[in-house]
Amino acid sequence: MIRVIQFGLGAIGRATAKLILGKSSLQLVGAVDPQYVGRDLGDLLELGRKLHLPVTPQLPNIPADAVFHCAGSSFAGCFEQFASFAKAGLHCVTSSEEALFPAYRHKDLAAKLDKLCAAHRVGFLGTGVNPGFVMDTLALITTAACQNVESVHVTRVVDAGTRREALQRKIGAGLTEDEFHRLAQEQKIRHVGLSESLVLIADGLRWNLDHVDETIAPVLAPKTIQTQYLTVKAGQPAGVRQVARGFWKRRELITLDLQMYVGAPNPRDEIVLQSVPSLRVVVEGGTAGDLATPAMLVNCLPRLMEAKPGLHTMTSLALPRLIS
Repeated sequence: MIRVIQFGLGAIGRATAKLILGKSSLQLVGAVDPQYVGRDLGDLLELGRKLHLPVTPQLPNIPADAVFHCAGSSFAGCFEQFASFAKAGLHCVTSSEEALFPAYRHKDLAAKLDKLCAAHRVGFLGTGVNPGFVMDTLALITTAACQNVESVHVTRVVDAGTRREALQRKIGAGLTEDEFHRLAQEQKIRHVGLSESLVLIADGLRWNLDHVDETIAPVLAPKTIQTQYLTVKAGQPAGVRQVARGFWKRRELITLDLQMYVGAPNPRDEIVLQSVPSLRVVVEGGTAGDLATPAMLVNCLPRLMEAKPGLHTMTSLALPRLIS
């Protein structure tokens, strides 16, 4: 039985807590979120019963083995929290997107956290569904069936009209084009972690890229679309298309094409390898992020605890799989 604490109780944090409760190998012993201090976790999760587990404002001083962190996208912004987990002797799996490959943007902080984790004999991992699985780890696993690979092209198409309101607003659905471009310039509209996914693939294949490029643009609605939460008029941004490209000597080796917009046709996750043999893998309908992200966090924890102490990525762990 692994004793775990849930840190952060937003949509993904609550879904992770619910999943933990259904796992016989995990015991939920604490829940942290300053927004819900004092609330019984059973009430917060709408279980119809008390768990007699009050939400605390900070990490409780109780016996535990690990923490699931769902409380921010920025590795630098969450660093002090990550450091506190290590000092408390807790393994950490986080959904923080930049933590997928933190050395890409925050090399010094990543090295510092690695040393802290090693000193306190714990592991740290950033993962999720995207980044963490569909546009990086799954692509890398697919290359195992190849004799050689010349290029990797991953496309993820998400019909944001089927997703929660926060996601629809995060991708700029229903804004004017001027509002979209202004917020994109301020980095308030974007998918965090796309370049981290790209450099994870490059690192896994030992490809030395000399340039990484990332672009973002609105996808305009061809007609008026009504979702449960908002109306997108014809000609307004319905969402975003974000593309990351990795180059070596001006040759495009890796392309990650993310399309998230209301009304997107043919939702899917698609991996195309220019390789021997050539491979194309398609997940029809795409991988449901709200369900798969908690699953990735939970299913990776045992592999992290088995690994050498320190900061890990998805390429340095044994193969994750479903846990009981």
